[in-house]
Amino acid sequence: MSTRYALYFAPAIDSQLAGFGETVLGRTATQPRSTEAVSPHPDRERWLALTKSPAHYGFHATLKAPFELSDDCSFDELKTEVGAFAKQQTAIPLTGLRPRALAGFTALTLAPQPDSLGKFALRVVETFEPFRRALSEEDMQRRKQQTLSPRQLELLERFGYPYVDEEFRFHMTLTGPADEQDSDYLDWLKGIYQQQVEGTPQLDQLAIYGQTSRATPFVRLHSCPLNAG
Repeated sequence: MSTRYALYFAPAIDSQLAGFGETVLGRTATQPRSTEAVSPHPDRERWLALTKSPAHYGFHATLKAPFELSDDCSFDELKTEVGAFAKQQTAIPLTGLRPRALAGFTALTLAPQPDSLGKFALRVVETFEPFRRALSEEDMQRRKQQTLSPRQLELLERFGYPYVDEEFRFHMTLTGPADEQDSDYLDWLKGIYQQQVEGTPQLDQLAIYGQTSRATPFVRLHSCPLNAG
C-alpha cells in the first residue's frame, strides 16, 4: 500500500496551541510518540490509553481526510498546489475553541462553528479532490460499517469521506472513546487549555501529513501559511 496523505489544520510549531497539543498527546507534529512519553496527568496508563488513537494521527483538525495519491499526481505537485491555494485563503479566528465532549470522545471544538470555516473546509476538499485515488473496496466497506445517513453515504461515494460540506464539524481530537466516567479527564483538559492557550487561536496554515503504512503514525511533511488577511 502506498503512502497516505492528509490535509490538516495543525498549529504553527511555536504556537501556544501546538504546545497544548504536545502536552496532551505527548508528541510533536513531526515525531511520533515515544514509548517513554510522559504527561502531567497523574495516571500515565490511563492517559496513554485515552490518547492512543489521536496520538497516532497527530494534533490536528481534518480538512481533507487521508488519501492515496492518484496515479497521475506526485507529492511535489501536491505541495505546489497546497502552497498556491494557501496564498489565496484568509486566516480564520477560532473563536470559542475549547475542550468539549463530542460524540463519544473529547476534542477542541467551536460553539458555534462559523460559516466561513465550513466553506473553507469544503474548498479544501473540492480543490484537492483530483489528487485523491478512489477508495479501495476494503476501505469503502470499512466506512460503510459505520452508522451513516443517506447524505453521509452520498458524500462518502463522492469524496471518500462522509463528514464534509454540511456534515463537517471542526474538531481537534484529544482522546479516543470516552464516556461520562471520563468527565474528570475532560475537566483536566480544560484546565491545561486555560493554562497554556491565551486569546483566540487562528486557523492560519494548511499542513500536509503523511504515513507510509497504516501502522505508522501520521507526521507533518509540509505546511503553508494562509494569508493573514
